[in-house]
Amino acid sequence: MKKQFILLSLILLLITNISLEAENFIFKSTTDLNGDGVSEEISLKNIDETGEFYLEISEKKIQGKFDEEPSDGFIIIDIDQYDNYKEIAVHTPGPSSDDEYFIYWYDGEAIQKIAHLSRWPKFLGNGIVYVDGWMGFWQCRDKYILNDSTRELERIPQFAYYVGVKATVKNSFPIFKDKELKEKVALLSKNSKIEILVCDMDNREWNEHIYLIKSKSNLIGWASNQDIYNNLEGLPLAD
Repeated sequence: MKKQFILLSLILLLITNISLEAENFIFKSTTDLNGDGVSEEISLKNIDETGEFYLEISEKKIQGKFDEEPSDGFIIIDIDQYDNYKEIAVHTPGPSSDDEYFIYWYDGEAIQKIAHLSRWPKFLGNGIVYVDGWMGFWQCRDKYILNDSTRELERIPQFAYYVGVKATVKNSFPIFKDKELKEKVALLSKNSKIEILVCDMDNREWNEHIYLIKSKSNLIGWASNQDIYNNLEGLPLAD
């Protein structure tokens, strides 16, 4: 019983942390995608170097196109291990290793694109997919759920995204009660330690994101993206 528990734990760990590494991507496979006991012949062919490709499954064909770089292959995934289907993730590394994936589903009759994902998806095997992306100094996580009716991955909106990054105030600046940054809550003092709690990205460009900050005295208020980059130090900045 103990051995079975350890084995199950390892399997769940593998599913939870499935890594779509480049060396795993292939251009041909024979796999049963729709649970009918018959394996499908799957092949991927790049049309040119601009990102266009054909995905063919048992003589059915669908065309796709990445924006810049050609595909380097696909991998078979299982978004929901409790249904009869497996899916195909076609990948491109992108021009700056900004990974992109087109996810396809096959029901035995037709091929359907069910999602276009960027950066680092984690397929949990229970119909849920987490997609992580780097936001300059923090990692943003989106959640997708597989809709049983449409067979599409649907993004679950959040009112804000968890950041959880600590930093030091380099130049004193205010934080605000409201997201319009009009009613001041506190003035953060120079050299004080703060924590960036969440980011509100709703309907804003990257440089217009606003952040909820906890001060050293446990006061909470909003600050602009510009104040974050201009007035804090110690952020784990990376492209």
